[in-house]
Formats: sequence, structure tokens, C-alpha cells
Amino acid sequence: MQELYERFYVFIKSSFGEQEKAKLFKFIWHHYHQKIGFYISNLVPFNHPSFDDIFQEVMIKIFNNLNTFNPLHSFKAWIYQITRNHCIDYLKSKKENMFHAGDIEIERILDHRTPEKITLEKDLVEKIENFLNVLEDIDREISFLRFYESLKYKEISRILNMNVNTVKSRARLIKKKIKNELNS
Repeated sequence: MQELYERFYVFIKSSFGEQEKAKLFKFIWHHYHQKIGFYISNLVPFNHPSFDDIFQEVMIKIFNNLNTFNPLHSFKAWIYQITRNHCIDYLKSKKENMFHAGDIEIERILDHRTPEKITLEKDLVEKIENFLNVLEDIDREISFLRFYESLKYKEISRILNMNVNTVKSRARLIKKKIKNELNS
């Protein structure tokens, strides 16, 4: 229900004047700026000199294209599609693959109640980081969109311009691989 509300909130607010669009952008910033930054980092490392520029350009594109959003589709998927397309255009223009193993940064949420729990969480985060570092770029994107953002396979297939069955099978393989990695 929340997603449906969000779709129509964005659609309606984007139809009004600049003042309402500015309020809408504040809403988007509040709810999505960290997620967008993390998604960009799947394609361009956080420490890349152009990371902030790319992030800013994506946010501007989202704002400038609010009037093109269709409330029949997921707003979250729409944002990620804009983000992905912009990053791919940037990477193509530079003719280089920006991602290097070890560049992923995952926010660590530590439970300070017990040293044992902190150690276990650090180990788990390290295993997940190592796992993500060896994934192909497309699998890293699928992992983020499916397991972090909980997008539906159909939405992911639209964002990645990939057959929905391919997305499903890759997600299953990723789950299987991470289960094996965490159990080792």
C-alpha cells in the first residue's frame, strides 16, 4: 500500500509548479539518496574522482524527468533505471570499467552490546564483501536490487533490460553461491 501511495504522490506532485516539485525532490532525497549512492557504487566505486559528479547528475536527471514518471510502474524501479542508464552512459563515454575488487563499501551496523556479536557481524560483513567482489557486475546489480531493495523480478528485468527468467535464474544462483560462501 505504501508503494502505491508513493507512486501517486510522486505523480501528482510532479504535475504542479516548481514549489511542489521542490518539496517532492526533498522527499526523494530523504528516502532515496543513500540507496542511489550505494547503487551507483555497484558500477563506479565510491572513491572514484567522478563519483560525486555522477551522483549529482543522476539526482538532477531524476528531478528534471519527474513529469515522465508513470504511476503504473514502480517509482523505485524508475529511479534505478535512470541511475543505471546514466552510469552506463558515463562508463561508455570513458571507455573503461570503473569497478575493481575491494572497492565496495557496505555500511557496517554494529551491535555494541557484546564483543562476540561485533566480531561475528564483522566476519559476516567481510564474507559478504568478499562474495560481492567476485560477482560479475550484472550479478552485483541483481543482488542489490533484489535482496537490498526487494524489487520484483519484473522490475529488475525492466531496469536491466533483461529477460525476467534470466533475472530469476541468476538470483537463484546468487542465493545458492552466497549460502555456500557463508557456510564455508
